[in-house]
Amino acid sequence: MNRVRLTFCVIFNYLRSLRNEMEEWRFIDNHSSDEAAINLAIEEAIFSEKILGKMPPTLRFWQSKRATVVGYSQSVEAEVNLKVCIKEGVEVARRLSGGGAVYQDLGNLNYAITIESDHYLVKGLDVPQSLRKLCLGVIITLKALGINPAFEPPGNILVNGKKVSGTAQARRKNVILHHGTLLVNANLDLLYRVLNIKNFSDTTKGVTSKKSLVTNLAEILDQQMSMKKIQESLQYGFEEAFAARLVKDSLSQTEKDSAKNLYVKKYSRREWVFLH
Repeated sequence: MNRVRLTFCVIFNYLRSLRNEMEEWRFIDNHSSDEAAINLAIEEAIFSEKILGKMPPTLRFWQSKRATVVGYSQSVEAEVNLKVCIKEGVEVARRLSGGGAVYQDLGNLNYAITIESDHYLVKGLDVPQSLRKLCLGVIITLKALGINPAFEPPGNILVNGKKVSGTAQARRKNVILHHGTLLVNANLDLLYRVLNIKNFSDTTKGVTSKKSLVTNLAEILDQQMSMKKIQESLQYGFEEAFAARLVKDSLSQTEKDSAKNLYVKKYSRREWVFLH
């Protein structure tokens, strides 16, 4: 074996050993449903199981068809143009976390991180601080794609002054659910039509959404990138940001049963969607 090849092998084995020493995160690439309500039920099921057990931090990717998702404390009537939703076949759902209303379709990639609040990455951090910390995976991904992102508190990521990703959190006992969406090639015209993001009054009940100009990665990059390529880039970004190794996994039977129960008794019900 020549010296160059020997040196390469030494470096390669060293890097591989470092990777093997990284903390393992559970990774779920879950596209089992195109319905936002079911996906939100799955998020809460994972969240609840994390509270009960000692499973490692979990990262999950998912997508939904056309849907508007409001934050826990928001009023659907104030945030969503229901007439447009009915006409265009856009689902209306409510999530467990706070924050503003969002529009989703198959041009979005959604992600959720479930992590204990005393994990070294977020230990001692309040909500704004942990939002910034856990957004690093997306920020590193965008930088790797040649984009210069900016973080806008509390949890938005901007490119050239336009929002490309938004995040929100829920906290319960010793666990944080941090989730967000990345605009890849979403229907922005429909986004502006289904979300009521203009002329909020100070007397509007509930938490109102901040008006933001938005943009797609496809527009920023001036090229089409497959969702698979974006997802692979995002996986790399999270591994780099958190010095973690993502280990592919699937939902446990307990999580599946819990998600089904949550969907039937909560997320699919009008009483939950129109809570405020």
